Parts: sequence; structure tokens; C-alpha cells
Amino acid sequence: MITTSSQSLQKPSTFTAADEMSPRIRRLKERLYVDRYPLSIEKSRWQTQAYKASDGEPQIIRRAKSLACVLDNIPIFIEDDELIVGQGSAKPMGLELDFYAGLWPRDEIEGLREAGYDISPQEETEILDMNAYWQKFNPLPRLGEDASEEMWGFLKSGMVLPPWKSRTDGPGGGYAESGLGLGPGFYLMTVDFEVALQQGLLALISDAEKRLTAIEYAEKDALERAHFLKAAILSLRAIIGFAERYADLAQTMAAVEADPARRAELEAIAQICRRVPAHPARTFREAMQSFWFIFLMITPSPTASMGRFDQFMNPYFEADLANGRLSEEEALELLQCLRIKDMQLNRTSGKAARQKNAGMAKWHNMVIGGVTKSGEDATNPLTYLILEAVRRLPTAHHTVTLRVHDGTPEPLMKKALEVVKMGTGMPAFIGDRSYIAYLLDQGVPLEEARNYAIGGCLDVTLPGKSRTAAVGMFIVSMVLEATLLNGVVRRTGDAVGLSTGKFEDFKTFDDFYAAFKAQLRHFLKLHADKNNAELLISRELFPDPVRSVLMDGGLAEGKALLDRTYLLENGALLNMVGMINVVDSLVAVKKLVFEDRVVSQAELIQALDANWQGREDLRRRFLEAPKYGNGDDYADQIAVDLFDYWADVAASLRSCLGGAHKPTGISVSSQWPGGAQTGATPDGRFAGECLADGTMSAMRGRDLKGPTGLMNSAMKISQNRYQAALFNIKFHPSAMQSDEDLRKISFLIRTYFARGGKHVQFNVVSREILLEAQKHPEQYRDLLVRVAGYSAYFIQLGKAMQDEIIGRTAHTGAG
Repeated sequence: MITTSSQSLQKPSTFTAADEMSPRIRRLKERLYVDRYPLSIEKSRWQTQAYKASDGEPQIIRRAKSLACVLDNIPIFIEDDELIVGQGSAKPMGLELDFYAGLWPRDEIEGLREAGYDISPQEETEILDMNAYWQKFNPLPRLGEDASEEMWGFLKSGMVLPPWKSRTDGPGGGYAESGLGLGPGFYLMTVDFEVALQQGLLALISDAEKRLTAIEYAEKDALERAHFLKAAILSLRAIIGFAERYADLAQTMAAVEADPARRAELEAIAQICRRVPAHPARTFREAMQSFWFIFLMITPSPTASMGRFDQFMNPYFEADLANGRLSEEEALELLQCLRIKDMQLNRTSGKAARQKNAGMAKWHNMVIGGVTKSGEDATNPLTYLILEAVRRLPTAHHTVTLRVHDGTPEPLMKKALEVVKMGTGMPAFIGDRSYIAYLLDQGVPLEEARNYAIGGCLDVTLPGKSRTAAVGMFIVSMVLEATLLNGVVRRTGDAVGLSTGKFEDFKTFDDFYAAFKAQLRHFLKLHADKNNAELLISRELFPDPVRSVLMDGGLAEGKALLDRTYLLENGALLNMVGMINVVDSLVAVKKLVFEDRVVSQAELIQALDANWQGREDLRRRFLEAPKYGNGDDYADQIAVDLFDYWADVAASLRSCLGGAHKPTGISVSSQWPGGAQTGATPDGRFAGECLADGTMSAMRGRDLKGPTGLMNSAMKISQNRYQAALFNIKFHPSAMQSDEDLRKISFLIRTYFARGGKHVQFNVVSREILLEAQKHPEQYRDLLVRVAGYSAYFIQLGKAMQDEIIGRTAHTGAG
């Protein structure tokens, strides 16, 4: 462990707004702009070759050999100006086509071309050939063909996005992502980076070899543990070999480099890559490079967490600063280089799944701040420097999230808000009180709870001690439709739900509300069954020795990720999209149908079937009904009850990995496709219109009492019961001009978290700018917006998603 005798600084560095990115960073940033993204099949070529050669061997060994084959053979390159090396694709800014989570028929390949991705005709032919081989490893037919008629109706309904096309093809298409690790990768987890940084991979290999030698084959799981350890050794050696390839390349490039300064940089890169990740990192530069090599091995996961980066990297930074090995500016440049490297990791998917992950979404979340395991403020010099790196290089990725506790220094809040007001959408802010309370309720000891990080958008993880492997986008508004239609899913016409009675026959709102809850429980049970089936198939087909080793006690346990039970057993989640539309709809039905008798049940069904056409007057009445997001108890009480009910149902549904399903609230961009397949709803929403974003956010334009009114509604909900609870607020730039403005917003954030809030993030952009960007996208290539738990370039979003963001209420102050 690197330590330093210098006292940790609790104050920001003295950078000014005039400080800008260096020429190096400017050049690297410019290379991020491409007209079309190249797709590569190099990774899949080598994986296919390795799989064919290892036929009949244990699956975890085959996986390790496929990783080794890729790392030994995939083309590598070092770009001009790079200080951190390691590419996630064989092509600059490229994506590697993946066959693990779905196949690529011709129509999906053409869909990728139409979406701005390049595939050569020769590669297309190879892709179609590889489809035939990988079909037997495709989990979708196994899930679809074994599904009951009820489950099949659920899968094709799209209630969990995206809707399935057929029992064998699933939604269609797989994933194309940068990153060289084993897929598929939608795990919400944080590996223990400190194991690699502080011990080095050679030490892990030595440990694995000793454990392999010591196995007693009289034990019933001895063979499985032996296979795991052999796979771990194969994988770790391959990672070291991959780093050696970069060392050789850097040395070769240095030998012919004419510029002395660049030659020295390449020679240093070669030395560092021969050192790490094989050995413990000794310096900040070595730690940064070691981190990146490891990160490439846990991607292509778009939800790979960067952990509590300021905590495990600051000792290296302070030690180098103290002995003069590194200046603050040099460290800052390396942090910006890391942002560049993450921007080079791209992702897309089949057409149906692209809509729920708009703007090439990924969630490589770097968590800063918070408290130490002993409960003290964890702010350190690197905390501020990471924010300065975002300020100087405001790219969409990687994501930065600030943990806020009662003692978070006000200078840190000010620094964070200065970055937010630039329009970066980051950092997001999360409340230690709520996250730690959730973990304590799950039985996690206090010291461990204080050390939480974030996986994906906002879901809580324990570094090395938890992993979420199943989560979907559940469209709650479709459950309301099914209740109104006596169990029939409007989109397909199938009777997938319960027969709870015709809407016209309910005598009281309480009876109707009880029917909705019964339908919700029914559909959530189907979702949980789907999750469990996916987990069981993934456990068989996709063991991952690398991520498994980098978990707490990974080698000692001798088991793959999905074969273990963790301190926080959050293997499967139930995630809501469109809940607030349902809340507003139920409130309107309660008031206008059952209390005020403004309209009959039959008339409302007719108006919804007609998409409100010819009933604009009635729609206006439903729009004017009380709405969540204004601090109105009449509306909010249903929100409070429904969120509690969701958490209760989740707790009753078991996960095959152990424990119960966990409730969470992240939307990504699923409000768009979820709304597209939902008809008109009683909150006044038209058919096909985007649903409400986030989880705690109000429906667009319906929060009329300012951010205080909006937060007053959100604070009534028991967010401590949730693993995540996404909350977007949009400010007009005029609301964040002065230091006093920032102080008021800081107070707003602190108050929200003190009263149970879990998360809040801000878009700071005017409606006028967004409309101009729609008209002239070529002039706004750097315009960032916060979509959900991630930022994206506005011009990379589809028009429906752009319109949704434009329509969000822009508050002009913190009151």
C-alpha cells in the first residue's frame, strides 16, 4: 500500500476558469469526433477460433482460453500523444461485434449501417457465418423455447423492454461494444481494483497456483474449483502478456521516433507496461496504467464501475506530489487522458435495444467524496482534481458522481456546482444517508456500508462484495393499461394479465386500485421469473474468471461470480419506468371519475381508446388534476403508497442467487420506447408520448411549484428502501450565475439528502439552445445533456428523446 506522510488536503486546488486543456488533450479530444463509427469483428474471430479449438472442455476454461486468444492476437496500436495506452477495439474509435447476447441477421446489420456504423461487405459475410456457430451459445432460444404461454405473452408484450420478436430470436440483434473482457457485460458491480494495484497479477497467479496444488479431490466441488483456478491463471497470464505487447510496441515506436520528447514518453510507457499490471503499482502513472488495463478486462460492460477512484488512487498521487515525481498539472493531464480513453470505448446494440440506451449510453461511474469506513470526511486532493479534469475536458464520459454527507466541505460542493453549471450534467449528487441506510437494512455492517460505490447509473454496490446481474426496464404504465382492459395488453391484444374485472364495473376507487396492485404483483412475478431464468442460463454459459478473481476472496472461494453469495446479495433487480405517469393517472381517476364524477368510466375508456381525439376538453380536465411534483399531499400519497408496494413485492420475490429481488429506479432512456408502446393514459398523456424520466422526477411540465415543491414530493417517498432512485432537475442557466446561486442550490441538495433523498442531478441549459441544436446540429457537437444516469451529446439522441429533454421544466431558481 502506498502511503504518504503529508497531511491530506481538504481544500480545492488554485485552478482558475482561465485554465484550459493542454495542446495534447485538445488534439486527443479532436480525434474523438468521427462521422461514422467503425465496427470490428477481430475479437469475435479470435473468440470463435478459441472456442472451436476447446470443444468439450469445461466452459470456464473455454472462456479463459478465448480471452487469452484475443489478448494474444488482436491488433494493437498507440496513438500520437497518448500517455495511457490500451485500446478496446482493433480499430480507432471502433466497436467489437459480440455474439454472446444475440445474433446479427442481415436486417440488423443493415440497421447498424443506417444508424451510422461501418461494416465492410467481407465482414458482413463473416458475421453471417459466425451466427451459425454462435447460435448454440445464444441464451435467447433457451429462454424463449422453454417459456410457458403466459411467459411468452409477457416477453413479446414489451412490458420489459425490448419486446421479443420470436421465441428463438428474442428482441433481435446483440451488442457491439469496445473492451476486451468477456461478455455479456450488463453487471452492476465494482471489482476490487486495489487487489490488482497493490498486489499485482503475478501475486494473484502465485496464490492461485498454490491453491490449485492444495486441492483435496475428495471434496465434492474440487473439480469445479480446479477448473476455476486454472481459468484464473490462464486469464491473468494473458492480461500480463497483453501489457507486454504494449511495452514491445512502445519500445519499437520509440526507436524510430524523431521527436525527443515523444521518444522519452514512449520509453516511459514501455517501462510502465513491463511493470504493471504484473507487479504492484509504485507511482501515480503506474497506478493509472494498471487501472486502465484492468478496466479493459471488465469491459465491454457498459455498466463497469470505476469505483471510489479518489480513495484508492489518492495515496499514489500524494506520494508522487510530495517527493516531486509528479506535478499537479501532470496528474490533471493524466486524469484527462483517462477521460479520453473512456470516450474511445463505445457501444451500440440491436435496433430494439438501441432506443432504451439512447446516445450510445454507458455508465462508467467514478465515485468521489463521501465518508471513510470510520465515518470521517473522505475528501482529498484528488477529489477536487477529478472535478477539475471534467471542467477542463467536459466530455460525456466517464461519469462522475459525488457522494454527499452531512460534513461534505462547502468548497467541494461549490467546485462541483461550478462544473455542473457548465452544462456537463455531472457530477451527479448522491446522499450518503439514504444509501447507507439501505445497506444497513440489508444487513451490511456499517464500515462496509460506508464504503459503497455505484454500478451503472446509480445502483449501490460494495467494491468486491456485491454484484447485480439481472435488471430490466419494466414499463409500469402498461400494467395500468392491462388493469383498465381486464388483463389484456393493449399492444399485443393478448390476455397476459389477471382477470380483475372490467373498469366500468368497479364501484369504488379502492376496488380499482386493488385490482391494479394485483396486476402489478402478477407482472412483477413474471419479471422475476424471467430474471431468474436469465441468471441460471448466464451462470452456465458465461462464467467470467477475471471479474470473479477481482472480487473479495475470489481465489479463496474458487467460484465464478454467479456461483457465490455476497455480503450484499443484490443479484436481481425490479426496476420501474413510468411509475409517475401511473401515479398521476391514478390520482386523476380517483378525483375525476370516482369522487367528482366528472366523467363515467365508460367515457374515459372511450377517450383513451380515441387517444383523446374529440375530447380535448376532457383531456384538459385530466391534465389539470393534482399532479406529483408539487408538494400536494393528495397526489403524493398515492406515490408514497405505490413505491412502498413495489418494494414490498420485490422483497417477496426470491432470486436464484440468494436473497430477494431488490427494488430500484433507473430509466436510462426507456421513457421513450416505453412511451412509444403505451397508449393514452389518464394523466392526459397522448398515446406514444414519452413517459416521465427518472424515478423521482415529475412528468415533463407538470412540476409547477419550483424545485422546492418537486423535492417536497420526492422526500415523502421511502427512498431508503430502494437501491437507486433517479431524480432529474433542469435549471435555466440564469439560476446558476453567482456564488450565492450556487450556495442556494448546495443548500437545496443538502436539505434533500438530510430528509431522505437518494440522488439528484441537473441539466443546465436553455430551451432556446436545445431548439437551435435541433435545427443546426453541426454547430452543437459538444452540447451535453443529462439523459438519466448518464450524460450524452444532444445531437446523438433521437428526436423523440431530444423533445423529451426540451419539454422538461426549466427552473429559474432554487426556491
